[in-house]
Amino acid sequence: MKSLFVNGVLICMAAVLSLGTGLWGCGKKDWPEPRLHEDRFQWTQLQHQRYDHCLDVRALLDGAASNLRFVTLEWMEMENGEDCPDCPFTATGRARLDDATAEFKRQNGVIRIVYCGWEPNVSYRWRLVGGNKYVGLGTTISEVQFSR
Repeated sequence: MKSLFVNGVLICMAAVLSLGTGLWGCGKKDWPEPRLHEDRFQWTQLQHQRYDHCLDVRALLDGAASNLRFVTLEWMEMENGEDCPDCPFTATGRARLDDATAEFKRQNGVIRIVYCGWEPNVSYRWRLVGGNKYVGLGTTISEVQFSR
């Protein structure tokens, strides 16, 4: 009779423990969602110089600069050599740059790009497109710049 009681208590304790552990694993499980205000960055300052066929850009990122995964330099040639701020920007060329490319350097939220693939006597409008490591946050586009 005593062993039947002990067996009953052990079975009861095992049931309670397994039920308890099963409940700890229950609940809603979703993929983590990015915190928009904490995970985004924006271009705040762009400075550039032009040397023949090279564009030298220094850009400052504000916000979550460490979330920058890549930069795409987009440009369009200006046939008349003059800037047209009211004209729509239509990229005619692109270069994707990241930590693995020689043209791209980053340090403490400052991005430096030295791209040498332009025609020396041609004027360009250009912009930077930054890709976030959280793909769902999309890209961050700088203001369009002009370089002669």
